Amino acid sequence: GVAPLLAELRAVADARGKTVAQVAINWSICKGAVPIVGAKNVGQVRDNLGALGWRLTDAEMEILDAASLAVPKGATQNIFQTS
Repeated sequence: GVAPLLAELRAVADARGKTVAQVAINWSICKGAVPIVGAKNVGQVRDNLGALGWRLTDAEMEILDAASLAVPKGATQNIFQTS
């Protein structure tokens, strides 16, 4: 499952004094994506903003990338599919 990836995200977060969400958002940014994040309250906005202004190291990126490759990929049913 995703437990090993979450464990690596948590390890990086703990080492950097960040949240898992901040590390995940920053990881997406470092991979060249523009994450579209949502927030339901001011605390979540602050948490999201904590993903900015720093970058994961190459070693951290390699660890997270390797952990993500180990996550099983399955087909996702499209609920809008008609046939």
